[in-house]
Amino acid sequence: MASSSSSHVSLSGTTYCVVTGASQGIGRAISVEVSKLLGPKSVMLLLARNKEELAKTADLCKSGNVHVLYNSIDLSTATKDEMLAALNQALEGRKVTDFETCVIFHNVGSLGNLAIETTRMENVEELRQYYDLNVFNVIVLNTQFLKVFEPVEERVVLVNISSLCAIKPMSGMAYYCSGKAAKELYFKVLAEEKKHITVLNYSPGPVETAMIDYVIAEAINDNLKDVFHSFKSQGTLLKPEMTAKKCIKVLLSGKFTSGEHTDYFDDE
Repeated sequence: MASSSSSHVSLSGTTYCVVTGASQGIGRAISVEVSKLLGPKSVMLLLARNKEELAKTADLCKSGNVHVLYNSIDLSTATKDEMLAALNQALEGRKVTDFETCVIFHNVGSLGNLAIETTRMENVEELRQYYDLNVFNVIVLNTQFLKVFEPVEERVVLVNISSLCAIKPMSGMAYYCSGKAAKELYFKVLAEEKKHITVLNYSPGPVETAMIDYVIAEAINDNLKDVFHSFKSQGTLLKPEMTAKKCIKVLLSGKFTSGEHTDYFDDE
């Protein structure tokens, strides 16, 4: 397959950037790496639930070029109006045409219930809560972002932090795999429909975050526990900074097909 994105991405101009799940892990690392590249008069909006940790991320992102704002919003329950208000507020009265690039990193996510076997999944309320955060409200937030920047749609860049689990089943992770697959396919459809919008589905590889410890502690699937134990004991986990840098490198290179699944371990 020929490798080409729908447009060359640059962050060195005046950029409007949103990062979800920015209070820790990959989200924090992406925020910090992107902030180093943004051009003068850029705006960065950091979204997550934990206000104290968001404030720490914001401090790490401060530079002369970028105005960093953060909003402790619960993306599992936020309404579309609350999302739209947060995006508009960050414009601070500026016009969308003032920004050369308008980018959102959809990083927020959770693992779901690892203490229940796939054959025993029947709690619809729990499933709904999982999909609210990991699929439905990602789509709703993305829709609000597209509404705000509709006049400059050709400048829009959408980055979905995906997973190998979006394309490959992993025993014991039916919540996570199905959610990641649904989200990635939504972005693939969008890329198919909107050829002038750049869409990157990026799989960050196995990363050293709190999620790893959560799997080891909570998973009832022995195979899953073993996989994550071996990641940890063999030292094969990536630092969040490593995968954040690779994500941005891929984005700026333009050597990817818009919408296609791209992995940390893919060749340059």
